[in-house]
Amino acid sequence: MNIKFSIIVSFLFLLTAYSCASREEKIELIKQEVEVIKNKTDNAEMYTGLFVQGENRSNFRAYFDDKDLIYIYEDLAKGYWSGVTNLYFFKNDELIYLSQKEVGFEGPNSKNKRSIEVEIYFDGQNVLESSKKLKGQFVDIPQEEINDILQHTNKLMEVAKALNPKLN
Repeated sequence: MNIKFSIIVSFLFLLTAYSCASREEKIELIKQEVEVIKNKTDNAEMYTGLFVQGENRSNFRAYFDDKDLIYIYEDLAKGYWSGVTNLYFFKNDELIYLSQKEVGFEGPNSKNKRSIEVEIYFDGQNVLESSKKLKGQFVDIPQEEINDILQHTNKLMEVAKALNPKLN
């Protein structure tokens, strides 16, 4: 009985501590969680999949710790002009961190090269911190782009979870 009580009290303490944490503290906790997830992927169950949406073709590997989706590595081809590598880290079915690197051309008929790097830390649907480097310069990430990222992530999560027989 005392062990259950201790576990419940510990959980409530951590929950309270996280909800009272400053933005910087939350980001630091997410960074620590990302490292924990990276270490878990060695023993996690991996499923490979394909997700096609319009001209975009996504080859991905989804990693599960039992029934929990913890990580997705995605190679995304945007038509023939751009390639993107996305790293998604999840905790409790929520995206906590995204790293994105894109190289390619400005568009299907362009000869202008581009390079984009994005990092976003999430607290639920809220962005704690984000950075976007476009052609070597830091620029703001418009809310519409963040919404598109979250929408794509949710669809990718659905496809990934459908691959795990423990969830079906």
